[in-house]
Parts: sequence; C-alpha cells; structure tokens
Amino acid sequence: MKKWISLLAALLVATLAGAQNRLYYGGNISFGASSSGTSVVFYPEVGTRISNNLYAGLAAGFDWNNISSSSDFTMGLTPHLRGYLPLYGRFGLSGDAYLSGRWTRRRGYDPLIKSFTLGFRPGIYFPVGNVVLTTHIGYFGWNQTNYGNGNKTSGWQARLEARDILIGVMLNI
Repeated sequence: MKKWISLLAALLVATLAGAQNRLYYGGNISFGASSSGTSVVFYPEVGTRISNNLYAGLAAGFDWNNISSSSDFTMGLTPHLRGYLPLYGRFGLSGDAYLSGRWTRRRGYDPLIKSFTLGFRPGIYFPVGNVVLTTHIGYFGWNQTNYGNGNKTSGWQARLEARDILIGVMLNI
C-alpha cells in the first residue's frame, strides 16, 4: 500500500514539476436517481498537457451509493492519460486510460473493500477557449476486488450505469 501511494505521489510531483503554463484543473461529477436508489460521484483532478491532444493527470474523489437495502462510500485515487481526437471544429472524441485504487466502506459490512482497476473511459469533449467541457460514457477494463474476508474477484468488465456517465470541466492554465 505504501509503495502504491509513493508511486502516485512521485508521478504527481514529476508531472507538475515540468508543467509551466500547461497545468489544468478540473473534475467530474455524476448524479443518478431511480426507484432503486441514489448515487453521487465527485472526482476533482489536476494534471498537465503533454502535447496538444494528450494530458496526464491525477483525480481523487468519492462515490456514494444508496441502492435498495445497501449503502456504500468509496474513496478513490486515479492517475490517468487523456487523449483527444478533434472531429468537427469545436467537438471531438476523448478517452482516458487509467489505473484506479479504490477503498469502499459498506454499511453493515466490517472489512474494508479494496479494488484495483486498469481501464478505459470513452467520451466526448467541447473546447471553449481555455475551458473544456467533457463527458465520460461508461467504462471497460480489468478489475480486481479484495473483500477483506478472504474473498477476491477479478476479471474483465464493461459497464454503463448512471454513475458511469460523468460530466466534467477542465480549466487550462
């Protein structure tokens, strides 16, 4: 665990050290409500432009889900590479390749649930001056989860749920 956090801290410092006039700040938010429950996702992020259409960043945030009889709260740390493919003027496709470490506390369940994901999030973006409006729609990737009681799961996943449709903003400085 300490190695994972040290690696992420070193990545962030290295990214920000060479980022003169290429920083961005932003984040994603999602809110879902249905008859079965509610979910909220909030992930602020910071990063740097590597080239015109490639960025490296780090997001840290939380998910809160209250679905049916279950409720959970998740903290996450996600370094990522984001690429943009301009299409028609002020519109294009985007994609995030990312690693994600997540720690979940579930109501009525004592052990801390730990998960690791290597994934990809496709999306659409709309640049407006120094501001970029973004969406991320679903994700697919490999996930491993340790439930803290000796049970583990791992495998490939593809998902498109309300909590996987994210709306975001990036401010390029």
